[in-house]
Amino acid sequence: MKSEISRREFLARISAAGFGALAVSATKAWALDAITNPLAAYPDRGWENVYRDLWKYDSKYTFTCAPNDTHNCLLHAYVRDGVITRIGPSMRYGEAKDLAGNGTTHRWDPRVCQKGLALTRRFYGDRRVNQTMVRAGFKRWHDEGFPRGKDGRPDESYFQRARDEWIRMPHAEAAVIVAAALKNIAETYTGEEGMRRLRNNTMTKR
Repeated sequence: MKSEISRREFLARISAAGFGALAVSATKAWALDAITNPLAAYPDRGWENVYRDLWKYDSKYTFTCAPNDTHNCLLHAYVRDGVITRIGPSMRYGEAKDLAGNGTTHRWDPRVCQKGLALTRRFYGDRRVNQTMVRAGFKRWHDEGFPRGKDGRPDESYFQRARDEWIRMPHAEAAVIVAAALKNIAETYTGEEGMRRLRNNTMTKR
């Protein structure tokens, strides 16, 4: 004899089966049956090295930190694979002393603040100037032989700061421009004539 089920019973069985499948999938997806103590269940604890390796470094060097203040703290930069991964103090509490052997309070140690710790963002930031650059007007002033007026002042067209464009060049070429500019400044404002020019420039600015 054929067994027949009603529509209501059929829907009930389908709903129960669907809920069972949902419970199984949720258990796997949400890890409801996860191991409560992995240290007791897993014999291999090599995964702990992932955290410890964060502090490993290949080399380190000491540098003077002066982001926007005058403290000039001596800090250590820790390098890994050619990249500075972190920055730390070079001295521990109570070790910082000056040339005369004078120490300071522990509140001043260990000589590293949040600006120093975050310097890696400046080292590798997209706004860092990592190549020698000179303003186009200043380079033109150099190339034209540093022309000046009677009072010794150059024409303002050479010094359009914040409006002029920048030119990239090798360090050696920039060093030549800097040396030539310093020599010209020294020759322009030396002796009695140089003193007169300085006085005239000062009076003009006032």
